[in-house]
Amino acid sequence: MDSQIQRTNVLLNLSSRLLCEGMRLLMEQGSTNYRLVIVHDTDEVVGFTPHKILVDAATLEQSFSVLWNDAKVILIDTGLTEDEMIRLLFHYRLDGVISVDTSVELFWKALETIRSGQVWLDHGKIKAILYNLSSEGISTAQVSYSKRERDIVLLVAEGQTNREIASQLNISEQTTKTHISRIFSKAGVTSRTQLAPLALRFKMETSVNRHAKMTHL
Repeated sequence: MDSQIQRTNVLLNLSSRLLCEGMRLLMEQGSTNYRLVIVHDTDEVVGFTPHKILVDAATLEQSFSVLWNDAKVILIDTGLTEDEMIRLLFHYRLDGVISVDTSVELFWKALETIRSGQVWLDHGKIKAILYNLSSEGISTAQVSYSKRERDIVLLVAEGQTNREIASQLNISEQTTKTHISRIFSKAGVTSRTQLAPLALRFKMETSVNRHAKMTHL
């Protein structure tokens, strides 16, 4: 009975039934600590409360049941482009990204990392954005950004307008424009879309710092 209570409920919410079946087989062979339900099996989904939901890009953009709001959402990357990945990372609360060609060993490591509260990114292009920003002409090592500037970069990456940013931060629209102009100068960019790599870097740094503080409590 105790082992049953400790099992982690996982909903396989992938658009491909075949991929769901393959993922279930992989997880069942690797561990008995998971109760796995495929979203296509409607009878099993009824009354099921997942702790983790595995999605792809198509199912991620569908509405989830409000009953699943506390579940950790893991995106299975089936071959997304860099721009698609950045858009999904900013528009949805993702706890991890795992590529379909990830090794079994790395797959289990990813699940454990996510379980501990960290964010897992298993995507070569995104890692290149995070750690090789110089290729985009953006440098974070030599430039210091204020908290307000970081907040604005994140809001810009979410697609918010100057007016929306000003309203959210309780500043004037002109002040917002001034901040963005200064950010452009520091980052060495000329358009809002070019700030996406920098925003992603800030977002990941925030996640890492938050986890570090929690582990020291």
